[in-house]
Amino acid sequence: MITKENKNNFLIKSLIHLIALFFILGCKAVGPDYEGSPEMDVPDNWNNQLNNEFVEDSDYQKQWWTLLDDPVLNDLISRASVDNLDAKIALTRVEEARANFRIVDATRFPEIDAVGDASRKSSSKSAAGDKNTDNYTSIGLDLSWEIDLFGYVRRSIEAADAQYQATVENYRDVMVILYAEIAKNYIALRTSQKRLQFALENVKSQRETLKIVNARFKAELVSEIDALQSEQNLAAAESYVPLFHADIDELMNSLAVLLGKNPGSLNEELRGNKGIPQVSEKTVVELPREILRQRPDIRRAERRLAQETAEVGIATAEEYPRFNLNGTFGYDARGSDSQFSSNSRYWSFGPNFRWNIFDAGATQAGIEVADARLEEARVNYEKKVITAFEEVENALKSYKEEKQRNTSLTASVKAAKKVNKITVARYTSGLIDFQEVQDAERVIFFQEDELAKSDGNLVQFIIQLYKAMGGGWDATEIPVQDISDEDT
Repeated sequence: MITKENKNNFLIKSLIHLIALFFILGCKAVGPDYEGSPEMDVPDNWNNQLNNEFVEDSDYQKQWWTLLDDPVLNDLISRASVDNLDAKIALTRVEEARANFRIVDATRFPEIDAVGDASRKSSSKSAAGDKNTDNYTSIGLDLSWEIDLFGYVRRSIEAADAQYQATVENYRDVMVILYAEIAKNYIALRTSQKRLQFALENVKSQRETLKIVNARFKAELVSEIDALQSEQNLAAAESYVPLFHADIDELMNSLAVLLGKNPGSLNEELRGNKGIPQVSEKTVVELPREILRQRPDIRRAERRLAQETAEVGIATAEEYPRFNLNGTFGYDARGSDSQFSSNSRYWSFGPNFRWNIFDAGATQAGIEVADARLEEARVNYEKKVITAFEEVENALKSYKEEKQRNTSLTASVKAAKKVNKITVARYTSGLIDFQEVQDAERVIFFQEDELAKSDGNLVQFIIQLYKAMGGGWDATEIPVQDISDEDT
């Protein structure tokens, strides 16, 4: 004889077996499994051979700007890491993606809702014959749990996890770009201040020359044209000064904005020519294979590739049925019945499924869309890698060529100063005409200005090199916790 208790035991065992079967069959999610970034042809070394100025690998890669040994630059970068607005935006996106992962990850677990209702109802005496007033109360729990038979939930979690990690890499990339931009603007500022110094020295020299020419003109030793040409040279030299002042103010405004400040707020602390920082004797250069692990944009592209792989699985899972376990338990009471008596109890428990058997090809089209996005992510990853190698190669080549140019300019300025000194002395003695003095002064100003630009370019190319290598971030400094430490 089958009792009520036997029926309940049979139902419970059947449900347990069904759940166990779902978990056994559901161990393999549909769609492709992510197998890592694509294999690429990575060179063993750079085409531009490194010389003794470069060393491989160092902890300085994390804070490369300290190699320039400039306390002001160090302070600017430290403040920008906290106050820069782009960094704050990137960080909020990390927190957004982190919260989104937690939402998606929660779908692994049952969803339980508490439900309740209370009402007082009076019937119509005209319709029912008697006028009755009843109290009705209901309280209970609703449960729903998706049995992830074909991996829809698992692929969704994989995609959300990869998206979160991509936003972390995006934050790191923002910081790499930010540190490089601050350094570039700072070096450009010091370069412009140096060029202004040379321009002011040239103006001073032109004024001294004008005094000599005017004295010789008054003594009727030279013609008026010499005096006019000297005045012309002085005016031309003075015309450069406002340009450098404007450039300096613009660069100080850019640095202020990069630090999240109003334009002009850094003018006082950045005024004065403190000189262009010198390049360290040893510059750190990562090998090509290390660039793949160091550059945040490449790491972000790899995480996007993982995300799009999971998205293909999500789209594929739409072709299969989705199963849920649903249950309710509660108490309904009407009138004077006790709310929590056995007579007021109700419950239900059992599985259901949904299976889209016809949608005119929309599901298949969704899979094709996901496949196309996966291929786009793969090509984008390869492009990021090749572009990174190009940027490093260009920075190395530009620095090496500029170093040779800088050596030549240094020698040229040294010679030009000697020529200018001799020329002025010979003109004062009446041995040469003013044209030679004019030419000598133009040469020295031009050469000094080019040398100042070259000094700045040397540092700029080093900054470009560190940016190309993805320098400037450390995993221990990311102000968010890793998902695996808390959420999974």
